[in-house]
Amino acid sequence: MSTVAHTYVEAAKHQDCGTTRALTTTNTWAWCDDPRLISYKTVGRTGADGECIDYQITITASSDGSMDAGTEPWSLCFRQTKAGWRLWDQGQG
Repeated sequence: MSTVAHTYVEAAKHQDCGTTRALTTTNTWAWCDDPRLISYKTVGRTGADGECIDYQITITASSDGSMDAGTEPWSLCFRQTKAGWRLWDQGQG
């Protein structure tokens, strides 16, 4: 899971929409270019099952106004699927 999570945030940082879409389930949105992920720092694994990774992310503001520019906590939670680990949920905190 850690390898997929790292691949995902690197793809988001470099606006590799094909990779983020391939690693995301239909349960959540695939990070692409709005807002733009500028940088991230891994904080650690969390969740009852350890399948979430907490980050400190720095982003641009989203075009729809739902996310402000700056640095904030962000969690990515993954699930094992037939295709391997995939992003299941994400959000602040």
